[in-house]
Amino acid sequence: MFRYTIFKTSYGHMGAVASESGLHMVVLPKKKPAEVKAELEIRYVELVRDENKFKNIINKFNNYFDGKQIKFTEIMDLSGSTPFELKVWDITMGIPKGEVRSYEWVARQLGNPAEARAVGQALGRNRLPIIIPCHRVIKKEGDLGGFSAGVQMKRILLKIEGYLIC
Repeated sequence: MFRYTIFKTSYGHMGAVASESGLHMVVLPKKKPAEVKAELEIRYVELVRDENKFKNIINKFNNYFDGKQIKFTEIMDLSGSTPFELKVWDITMGIPKGEVRSYEWVARQLGNPAEARAVGQALGRNRLPIIIPCHRVIKKEGDLGGFSAGVQMKRILLKIEGYLIC
């Protein structure tokens, strides 16, 4: 069974889902709570609303969006992920706040620079954005590249973290 919450931040409404094993999914800000709920219902059959379970993570996300230094230490439930995805996400979690790396850089850390496209696909399947900071991975030419929540949200996150000025 999965528990969830929908909460408001300064950038819109977010959602969080947890299993018995840990935090399972985060939905980045959307304009309306109904949009968050619709995204959750696409991915989960049985959801139980539980506001109390998420107080700490709600506080952390609100502080994050307010530009405060946050350390996410939540236990994550990454079940259903492939070994390749787990390796990519582990490397990505080592990218410091305020810095970026390229898809090719991540692929080189894996030992195969030719896997840059596969790295992008693995990052696109990241269910825990911000906590696993896939927004810190960009194209080697400096373009932001893609982002599951849209390039504008990627730009916002990088601005909050001090990488982008405008």
